[in-house]
Amino acid sequence: MDQGLNQFLIKKFGDFLSEERKQFIETALQNRTEYIRVVLEDIADPHNTNAIIRTGEGLGIQHYHVIEKQNAFKIGRGVSRGATKWVDIHQHENSENPAALVLGGLKQKGYKIVVTSPDRNATPLQKLKINQPIALVLGNEQEGVSPEAIQMADESIHIPMYGFTESFNVSVAAAVCLFNLIDMIRENNINWQFDEQQQTKYRLGWYKKCMARPDDYEEFFVKAYQSTQFQ
Repeated sequence: MDQGLNQFLIKKFGDFLSEERKQFIETALQNRTEYIRVVLEDIADPHNTNAIIRTGEGLGIQHYHVIEKQNAFKIGRGVSRGATKWVDIHQHENSENPAALVLGGLKQKGYKIVVTSPDRNATPLQKLKINQPIALVLGNEQEGVSPEAIQMADESIHIPMYGFTESFNVSVAAAVCLFNLIDMIRENNINWQFDEQQQTKYRLGWYKKCMARPDDYEEFFVKAYQSTQFQ
């Protein structure tokens, strides 16, 4: 889709939205990031997956890779509170080695693969270097991160704990990690925000999500745009 058409569609869809709504979307765009991605490996309880996505969306994280082995993911709108509407969820069904497929693809995109670990010898969360984009891997509630993911990891991190309990619930661990990581990239001189092209893409997508039957409107708008190009 060419840039001129994108801007035309944004204008047309924007005419249906209040200025307050559009400003809310602009604020979200300015705070959105792909610098951190979340990888959820065979999470058993869908409530945990949805809670993690809700937390991440609230912190401005756009992409979630859900690896399904024994446990299929289902969107729970009550738990996620609508967060799944505004993010990209990449579901990876069971294959011979889904972790290798997903993490290998993220490595090719330039992401550092970081797995969470209860091992107190792992890098403390606050000491993690954030000099490249990070894919944070969270594992199954019972078994943790898979051996395949650990083998592909560039680094393991742990959350320092000071009580008798050895680990947090996975959704709590995710919240602690993501809050700290977002805080870290914001405090450092890192280009973590959406670029102009990404902002245009998501501005249009989010405008459409605010409307009923957006595809019908888009078809009409595209025809209107094309007619102006031949005048």
